[in-house]
Amino acid sequence: MNPAPDKKMPPSDSVTTTIFVPAMDCPDEEREIRAAFERLPFVESLTFRLFARQVVVTHKGPLEPILDTLLRIGMEGRPVEGTFRKADIPRKNLSQWRTFLLSGAALLIGIPLSLLYPNEPLARLPFLVSILSGGLPVAFCGVREIRNLSLGMNVLMTVSIGGATLLGEWAEASVVVTLFALANLMEASSLDRARRATAEIFSSTPDLAVIRAGGAEGEERTIPAEEVRPGDTLVIRPGERVPVDAVVFHGSSDLNEALLTGESLPVDKKEGDPLYAGTVNGRGPLIATASRPLSDSTYAQILRRVEQAQAEKAPVQTFMERFAAIYTPAVLGAAIIIAIAPPMLGYGTFSTWTYRALVMLVIACPCAIVLAAPVATVSALTRATREGILFKGARHLEALGKVRAMAFDKTGTLTHGRLRVTRVILAAAVTEEEILRLACAVETGSAHPVAEAIRKEAAFREVATAARGTITRTFTVIEGQGVRAEVDGKMVSVGNAGLFDGKGSLKEEAKRLLAASASSDGPLLFVGTEDSILGAIELADQMRIQAPETVQALRKLGVSRLALLTGDNEGTAKTIAAAAGIDEVAHGLLPEDKLERIRSLVASHDTVAMVGDGVNDAPALAAATVGMAMAAAGSPAAMETADVALLTEDLRKIPYAVTLGRKMVSVVRQNVFIAIAIKIGFLGLAAAGFSTLWMAVIADMGTSLFVVFNGMRLLSPSSRHIPVCQCCHNEH
Repeated sequence: MNPAPDKKMPPSDSVTTTIFVPAMDCPDEEREIRAAFERLPFVESLTFRLFARQVVVTHKGPLEPILDTLLRIGMEGRPVEGTFRKADIPRKNLSQWRTFLLSGAALLIGIPLSLLYPNEPLARLPFLVSILSGGLPVAFCGVREIRNLSLGMNVLMTVSIGGATLLGEWAEASVVVTLFALANLMEASSLDRARRATAEIFSSTPDLAVIRAGGAEGEERTIPAEEVRPGDTLVIRPGERVPVDAVVFHGSSDLNEALLTGESLPVDKKEGDPLYAGTVNGRGPLIATASRPLSDSTYAQILRRVEQAQAEKAPVQTFMERFAAIYTPAVLGAAIIIAIAPPMLGYGTFSTWTYRALVMLVIACPCAIVLAAPVATVSALTRATREGILFKGARHLEALGKVRAMAFDKTGTLTHGRLRVTRVILAAAVTEEEILRLACAVETGSAHPVAEAIRKEAAFREVATAARGTITRTFTVIEGQGVRAEVDGKMVSVGNAGLFDGKGSLKEEAKRLLAASASSDGPLLFVGTEDSILGAIELADQMRIQAPETVQALRKLGVSRLALLTGDNEGTAKTIAAAAGIDEVAHGLLPEDKLERIRSLVASHDTVAMVGDGVNDAPALAAATVGMAMAAAGSPAAMETADVALLTEDLRKIPYAVTLGRKMVSVVRQNVFIAIAIKIGFLGLAAAGFSTLWMAVIADMGTSLFVVFNGMRLLSPSSRHIPVCQCCHNEH
């Protein structure tokens, strides 16, 4: 059966283009571009990456009309090729610097002239120059916003500056223009600083690769990393970046994988070990075989995840943008009423109340409100990526902060997933080596950790070679129970007791063997034919050392219900759960059983996280509010399946991610509360006549800068250790 087509995929005659727009500096410009593009009939969908200043357009026909539309609304754009590169971020915004310097210089000239010649009209000309040089760019943007039916701060500032000029307050209008230009410059610089921190993730894209034509002894040549193909022989010298995902063919070294996992300690690599694109080779030269092209590498998947996460908005951010869209017209309407109603009722003059209304418009600029969420969410996502935690979107980070119940898979999650054979139990007149030979023959084509453990033990006992070539093409997987294949003309089954449930005598024999190994903590794997059980293989797995610490940290964070969901036997499950500190255990579960357990947890706790391997636990991961895949660095499927991919095997990343999600929501709330509180306070002062235009600009500028810098705190490594109040489980 063919899979259903992805509804999100564009039709075959559509084209998707990424356009870099240098002027797209904040949500106001995003709103303008969206309004302009949505009127174009050939534009099918839009995705905005505000921090990268990119808009991804799915369209029909040529790109030129879209670029022309950008020019008509006063912006310039250019298509960019590929996503695996450092973001294009200008170090200096020359136009903003020019506006600030011109308006500021004219203001400085006008102040002494107006004091020396207070009654001379010519002495006020520098103020007019300041107003025009700083105010005209704002007015052009304001006209664009009105034309696009997208009212923002430029409309409010245009009305305020124009109104003050008409009232004869040229000096104050000049001060307002200069301070507003300074505010824009400082805000843009602060946002660019946050962008550069995010862009560092993209800066490690490998550019070149050294390959040997004709194998390990061939001639070396340097080619672009994008041209490396699977099977090429790579030469990676000390200090060089690995160009593509590969496997060590010869040599040993230590590699810095902090780019992927966030862990600074180098990882030792030897023959047969995987290498990941973008990681840095340490002390020894390596010869490796490329396994994937750069576009499919783990590093490329990370970059795609980062771009996807930054383009998707958290619910709190979407709410604030909807609020700002209503807020700005409402403020404009309120200012008109303030300017007209009191003087018509006999309370003061029109000029007095008009001035107060203009002050209100400046204070009410929505920039701080619309920036309250995006700076915090992108900073948190960037911090998470640096720690080796990939989110599909900000909504998953926000949801993780609300989690109060969490379920864990066992093998490969709470345990290392590297099983070893501890004992072979005989049930028939055969040797231990014969049982291992048969089991190894059946498991030859399997990639399951159990199969790997059996193959290693068979190799150690020197019976692995005898198993090769004895299996026919009859390998069958019985989901949740085991595998079956024909060996030496007989059907041999390898699996748990459930594999023999339908056969009375075999079921009883399986029960006897289970009872004989009741003291064991590891799973028991039965080996049998159609008419008899030959014996059992006892396996053991080691719990991760961080498991108890992780469980304790989650409890302190208020995750009150922790469950272990495993297909393993009761003894093993309870032993691991007790050692980790988990009270609730469900064992012997098939994938559909895990799915039902997760659905039950979601029904009772609303927000639930599931931690598993991202492939075997796919149904449960999908049903959970937040699905988390462990140790996903080498598994493309795990990264695509889960909402959150933990690239490292360190379980402590889980409570860190929960805390980061809560911190992000906390910072957004702080930003919104401070922004609205300051604006309400100054609106009251303005209505009472205690605030001036220049005071309003300073208040608005200070609020916007607070919002930006408060959000950027999440970029700091110190956010790893965020103190959490034990009584309410909120961050201090």
